[in-house]
Amino acid sequence: MPAERPLGATDRPLFVYDLDGVITTRDTLTALIVERLRSRPGRALRAIPHAATRLFCRGAARHDRARAVVGHALAGLGLDEYERLAATVGARLGSDSRWIRRAVCERLRSRHAAGARIVIATASEELLVRALLEGAGVPFDLLSATTLGTGRSGLRVDDYRIGPRKATALLQAGVRIDEATFVTDSTTDLPTARLAASVELVGASRRTSAAFRRAGVAADEGQGTSRR
Repeated sequence: MPAERPLGATDRPLFVYDLDGVITTRDTLTALIVERLRSRPGRALRAIPHAATRLFCRGAARHDRARAVVGHALAGLGLDEYERLAATVGARLGSDSRWIRRAVCERLRSRHAAGARIVIATASEELLVRALLEGAGVPFDLLSATTLGTGRSGLRVDDYRIGPRKATALLQAGVRIDEATFVTDSTTDLPTARLAASVELVGASRRTSAAFRRAGVAADEGQGTSRR
């Protein structure tokens, strides 16, 4: 049998979409964490210092603080309970017009219907994202998302697919980023953007657009791009 061809190694166009800020208007994992912490005030108090210092960090240090916040929120939570929480929150967000960029979803569906291959690449958690995409009616061929593992104190972040790790995970999954149009809103995604054949900015601020130009990454500005 011939080896499976990697995504993109066909005549069909390939699009890699970020999730938060592109398909959604806000951060989905934050929404789940906030809901979890509201019911666990003690864990919220332990998470606050990490959330506060994250505002003053950059790069890997910022990502580490975010991982710590998620860890405190999910500690003591069993997998079954988390699956129910992710399914509930994801389905609610996916059907909420205040959370979903409908025009982006329509364009994504149109591209998929025309034969394009769609990859969703996100730092949000996999089960939450699957529920959200189903609720929003967003088709995809591959999902690359953050995964959780089980530790002694409960669930923990296992593979945080943000920054350079997002790009690496896509390559490990056989995604030909060099043949893809990458759709994002964030400078955090510059490592992936630098590898892409082309880049579309959706929902990006003027500051983000300028940062892409300074980084030497040409990008088309798409729907919902802010002029602030």
